[in-house]
Amino acid sequence: MQLGIAGLPRAGKTTVFNALAKARVQVGTFSSAQTEPNRAVVKVPDPRVDTLAAMFKPKSIKPAEVQFVDVAGVASGAGLEGSAAILAHLRTVDALLIVAAAYEDPTTEQVCADLTSIQDEFTLADLDVIERRLDRLDREVRMARGTDVERQVKARELELLRRLKQGLDDGTPARALGLGADDEKLLRGYALLTAKPAMGIVNIGDDPRAGERLVADLKARGCLQSIEAQAIAGRLEMELAELDPDEAKEFMEAMGVSQLSAGSVIDASYRLLDLISFLTAGADEVRAWTIRRGATAVDAAGVIHSDLARGFIRAEVVTYEDLVDANSFAEARKRGKLRSEGKTYVVQDGDVLNILFNV
Repeated sequence: MQLGIAGLPRAGKTTVFNALAKARVQVGTFSSAQTEPNRAVVKVPDPRVDTLAAMFKPKSIKPAEVQFVDVAGVASGAGLEGSAAILAHLRTVDALLIVAAAYEDPTTEQVCADLTSIQDEFTLADLDVIERRLDRLDREVRMARGTDVERQVKARELELLRRLKQGLDDGTPARALGLGADDEKLLRGYALLTAKPAMGIVNIGDDPRAGERLVADLKARGCLQSIEAQAIAGRLEMELAELDPDEAKEFMEAMGVSQLSAGSVIDASYRLLDLISFLTAGADEVRAWTIRRGATAVDAAGVIHSDLARGFIRAEVVTYEDLVDANSFAEARKRGKLRSEGKTYVVQDGDVLNILFNV
């Protein structure tokens, strides 16, 4: 799953990317919109994995992962042609992190203006896609081309696009229009930017404590347009990520900083994608596996290996909390906390699974 890091030029996108990915990409190197994005796979912090690893002492430990994609800045007012390559990259990702600079001018008004500006660019880009499709689709519906089923689908699509256009004209992003599953299926090929899950990232200066107030002000002023926001001291956390752990800890203590924001931003990014983790644990491996919220036990089995899904018999399930409390699968079973579930069981975040299957 990919999250695109977007924003205006000089928002500090690559700085935030480095802080999240513990990367050392040179900042300010995007010479044009054609420059290839920076990409990094990042481990999702999960204390449950650490606790289970301490219990089972496995040979391998594997947290869940997400991928961040850092693109060039979208220049406000550059027009669709000027930002086409950047927007094309962003259309391929699953969610968006919209970075706004607050490291030089930490005023709510400026940050609000930056967040609004980038989202306005997304709105204009989506309107362009919708309007071009509307013209063609309207002609096809009026000419009654295709089978009855095809005409019905096109009529539903036409109605949906008109609704979307009206919403975007009124300043409402597609994600806030209450689209149903059928609507989302019809729109899948459009890759609308305003339909993607999004989160604002306020790139503050070197005082991490300033972020909470700024985010609260943004929410109170209605600047976030149906998205949540988090703050991160991008430059500070980027520099700390380059130090070894002991040096970083000493530096943080000297600055009076108890906790960095990178971990919480990564975790929030994971949740933004509507993902949860189920766990497997044993002497060989402790691992967090990624599935969509609402996935079933047989879906989870397929994530581990397709053979497990094909030969699925049942899943032995225990909650993370019950397993830790029991301190072993055997004790959890003895206490009646390890239960058997079938294919249709909806897996919950933090479930520890053991899949039984036929070879």
